[in-house]
Amino acid sequence: MTMQERLTKQKNECCGCSACYNICPQSAITMIPDEKGFVYPKVDESLCVNCGKCIRVCDFKSFKADKETEPGCFAVRNKDEKEVETSRSGAFFMALCHYVLGKKGVAFGCEMQDRRTVIHKYEDTKVGVNKFKGSKYVQSDLRETFKECKAFLNSGRLVLFSGTGCQIHGLLSFLNLENVDKSKLITCDIVCHGVPSPQVWRDYVDEYERRHGDEITCVNFRDKSKVGWRGHIESFVMKSGKYNCNNEVNSFYTHAMYRESCYNCKYTTPYRNSDFTIADYWGIENNAPEYDDNKGVSLVLVRSDNAHKIFDELSPDINFKRTSLETSLQPQLTRPVKKQKDYEKFWEDYFKDRNKAIIRYFFPSKAIQFIVRLKNKINRMLTR
Repeated sequence: MTMQERLTKQKNECCGCSACYNICPQSAITMIPDEKGFVYPKVDESLCVNCGKCIRVCDFKSFKADKETEPGCFAVRNKDEKEVETSRSGAFFMALCHYVLGKKGVAFGCEMQDRRTVIHKYEDTKVGVNKFKGSKYVQSDLRETFKECKAFLNSGRLVLFSGTGCQIHGLLSFLNLENVDKSKLITCDIVCHGVPSPQVWRDYVDEYERRHGDEITCVNFRDKSKVGWRGHIESFVMKSGKYNCNNEVNSFYTHAMYRESCYNCKYTTPYRNSDFTIADYWGIENNAPEYDDNKGVSLVLVRSDNAHKIFDELSPDINFKRTSLETSLQPQLTRPVKKQKDYEKFWEDYFKDRNKAIIRYFFPSKAIQFIVRLKNKINRMLTR
């Protein structure tokens, strides 16, 4: 079996974390998008020396949750209301970023580089880390950030690295195999449902701009400025200055176009290897009703001794309440998402005619929109 086959024989066993790409001593691996727009490692067998590092660094295939130590569980909100207003939940991540910057460190996160691309990068200013705010429902391009993180740690600089569970575990595996001192590393992963296709997002943007005859300059996947934290509104600022929002049908919330590995995710557990895990605190009305004002609350899981120390140091900047882990778990901390029944149909339509598929799934008729609104209204009533 070739190294290529060992790496990607089963697509649901590759999360695209780029650890194999970053660790290859021969630069024999590149990350190439497949027909769905998700990147996978491509091995140049003429350069490969069969050192096996790319196989050994793959955490996704070997991860086992260590349930010996239960993480601390907290409802958290930043005391700075401006940070809360411009963040998707309770802005704990911003408090963590500012803590690191205050110690002359650097923070890694993902940002919307342009209206079509989400990338991972580092920033070392408050203005810079503001770009990391907000949900991005697209898989980010990690590029060579693992190598950059390694260089900062080797220079003795404090580093905060944020990402999805698979990205953080890929980074930790990379640093372990490279024998890097991680004493100045802080890791923070997010609870995610899965990562939609970057290619589908680009096609969506193209169709949206064509329909509006205008260019998107700013994207907000979850805009809470109009209806608060519980609302799920996608909004855009156009080049003309016009503000557009969509709360009718947002297919990026469905599970129909995620990466194959998301349906086989190994990290849907509170027992991860990161220092912190953060999420929206859905269910806050039961566990900390005093925070239930529709402004946003962060669910924060605190694991390592260093993480608990940092959390204590952050206490002057945050309001928090310890809650029960058992009653605070979000669904994606207990199991992977399931494929929607229209998963195969979506990709079949997409490969047949991209434009028609994008229109059908993202720009439905008014009749379909009415049905979706009615269904959502009934679901909300049943939930109440």
